[in-house]
Amino acid sequence: MKNLLLSFVLFVSSISVFAATRTVSNRPGDLAEFTSIQAAVDASADGDILLITGSATSYNDVTINKRLTLIGPGANPNFNGGASASISTLTFDSSQASNSVLLGLDIGTVNISVSDCDAVQLKRNRISYILNSSSDQSRVPQNWLVEECNINGSGIQNRVNDITTANWNIRNSYIVGPINMNGSIFSNNVFYYFFGVDWLIGRNHVITNSIFINITMGSLTDSSIANSIFTINPNINLTTNSSSGNFFETDPLFVSFSGNDLYNSDLSLQPSSVGINAGTDGTDIGLFGGKGFLVSGLPGIPQVESLVILNPNVPQNGTLNIKVDGKANN
Repeated sequence: MKNLLLSFVLFVSSISVFAATRTVSNRPGDLAEFTSIQAAVDASADGDILLITGSATSYNDVTINKRLTLIGPGANPNFNGGASASISTLTFDSSQASNSVLLGLDIGTVNISVSDCDAVQLKRNRISYILNSSSDQSRVPQNWLVEECNINGSGIQNRVNDITTANWNIRNSYIVGPINMNGSIFSNNVFYYFFGVDWLIGRNHVITNSIFINITMGSLTDSSIANSIFTINPNINLTTNSSSGNFFETDPLFVSFSGNDLYNSDLSLQPSSVGINAGTDGTDIGLFGGKGFLVSGLPGIPQVESLVILNPNVPQNGTLNIKVDGKANN
């Protein structure tokens, strides 16, 4: 916890001085303002930042009704000391929560209970299910960003009919589970399922530089698919979709692949893979092309690795000199 708090000092220096930073830990003995994420949310105002330490104990359910940034220690247990910041169900229940950011968390379900909660950013999280549970048939949550996430469970449901358009941007993420929405951009993702099934459903999508393992697209319409690798015949309907630069019934040649276990796989490509430098932007097809993918999943904030006091004996009104070493985790 102390190391995480020290790391965060560097991060908040670039944030508006009007945003409050609140610390949360439910680990016995930790010094934090709150033991409950929900209590920290309730005490916060728009723009505040919650720094959440990893724990063996779940933080249970959380409801967000304001614009907040929640930062955990990262969801990859190989790099977070085996302690994630786990939330059972995180619900956005107000349009005031638009433009919130979730970073480095382990979440069971992200539940969006209102249709006008827009522009939320999900970065470097592990999430089992993203669900639009609103009964509104006229619109869906718009302009969300899903980036460098591990969506491993029931996928993403954000489609109420053939008309509503989501305008989501989903990139550099590993997805095990169906996606059902309209009008979104998918780039440099890896989609996986155990056997061939229509796993990407909807219309008006732009799909590039992605890898599809045992997945078909017979239910996809009015979409474009380019420079992607399919391990089986995806059954793309070329009457209603366009296809260019794709590789069908092709092994992407990962360095190592452990099925739905992202954190014990190496999804970078072997030198002989057809996906090397084959993306629309000249980078690799898959997770490590385009923006790229940080294997550790650590939050993209500076992390202090050492802090040394250079002069431990300081006279009154003297200067304490310290040396800080860190890394960016970009």
